Parts: sequence; structure tokens; C-alpha cells
Amino acid sequence: MFVSVSAGDDHSCGLRADGSVACWGSDSRGQSTPPEGTYASVSAGSHRTCGVKADGSVACRGYDIDGAATPPEGAFASVSSGDLHTCGVRADGSVACWGSNKDRNGTEVGQSTPPEGKFASVSAGYTHTCGVRADGSVACWGSNEDQNGIEVGQSTPPEGKFASVSAGALYTCGVRTDGSVACWGNDSHGQSTPPEGAFASVSAGFVHTCGVKKDGSVACWGLDSGGLSTPPEGEFTSVSAGSFHNCGVKKDGSVACWGDDRHGRATPPEAR
Repeated sequence: MFVSVSAGDDHSCGLRADGSVACWGSDSRGQSTPPEGTYASVSAGSHRTCGVKADGSVACRGYDIDGAATPPEGAFASVSSGDLHTCGVRADGSVACWGSNKDRNGTEVGQSTPPEGKFASVSAGYTHTCGVRADGSVACWGSNEDQNGIEVGQSTPPEGKFASVSAGALYTCGVRTDGSVACWGNDSHGQSTPPEGAFASVSAGFVHTCGVKKDGSVACWGLDSGGLSTPPEGEFTSVSAGSFHNCGVKKDGSVACWGDDRHGRATPPEAR
């Protein structure tokens, strides 16, 4: 039985009810071979996986460019694996980031330089990071441009109170306290144009977005290559949008994945 799942680039990881982590898909950099231990949460990034252990320490495996898989010491409440960097919320509410502070062209953009203040959650994206502050406002840092240097605004959040936020590739989405979803940034495939309705959570991927509605159904919008934005029926407790596939936890504790199944990243193990 799974309690949460995280879809990365070429692999996925899930947290079982007993605190163990199971990963499937590519293991080219060891990202699908989690270290032993009991975990509270897990996050699959691009060629890297990080998780918060039951004692609050963070363990990472995989791509370690500029130390992205070498977490600092200390007790953490949550962790998020991005593209070239990783961020976590410490037990005291502060955010710590490690890894590259540059984009893939070597330009300094600052995605690993968080602001001060108390945060409830954080999400590490491609070249930007966003977090929900303790007061419900969203703060973002890092690049505000796409890969061509055109400003798209992924690091300029709207005002208002948010329950959660998810930083995707070149855009960001968050669930407001009233259950509506707001997205900002690149909208090349409609990934930043959410449907109406009350949502419990949202996850921003590469060129698509998925969210769990209050009734447990999953809605996805954006690019639908290979069925990426066509979720299966059923009641879900959570969903995670990866680069080319999605995974969600159903109410019975099983995991369902859809989209591109390269290296088996969309073929989860059975719940136990």
C-alpha cells in the first residue's frame, strides 16, 4: 500500500505505508536505488531522488551536479528534487537549497538562493523554485525567462492565499485556499490554463499539469502526447506530473501511472 508517489524525469518513486521507498524506471545514476531506512516523504527529480527520513534527515541518490544530491545536515519537514537543484523546508520553517544556482547554459539565475522567512512547503522546478509561506502567500525565486531568454513570468506569482504550489519546467501552478487553481508562466500547450472546479492538489510537469479534484477524480491539461493528459478513471488521493509520465495514488493504496513508459517509469509495482 502506497501513501504517496512522485514522478520524475525517467523514473518514479513511491512511499509505502511501512515507510519504505520503492522506485521504478531508469537507474542510470542510481536514482532508483533508494538507501535503506524509514521515510516520511520522497521526491523524484531529474536523474535524482531525495527523501525525508523519519528522523528528519534528508537522503539523496543520483545526479550530484554541484552537490544537488548532497543535502545539508539538520531536521527537515519536506524536500523537493528539481532539475539541477534540490530544496527543503527545515523543521523551523526556513528553506534550504543545494546544488546548482545556474541554468544549463551556465547562466546564474538563483534558483538555489531562497529568501528568508517561514515556509509551509517548497517546490523545486527547472530553473526556478516556489514556496508557500506560513501566511499563505507564494514566493518564487530563480529565472523568470524561458530557454530563449523571453520573459514568461514563472517566478512572478499572483497575490492571494495558497494551500500548495508546484514549480514545473517554465511555469508554476498552485491551489488557492478556496480550491481553485492558478497557474503562471509559459502556456505553450495550455498547461497554464487550468479548468474550473475545486482541487485538493496540483502538480506542474514539463508541458502539462495534473490535479486531484475534491471529488477524487484527476484532471490534466496541456500536451497530451502519448496520453499524458488523459488520466484513468477512479478516485485518487494524490497525483504527480513528471516530464513524460504521471503517477497517482488511488484510494485503495495502489499506484496508477500513464504516459510514456520508457524504461518502465510508468509501470509501478503492486501495492502490498
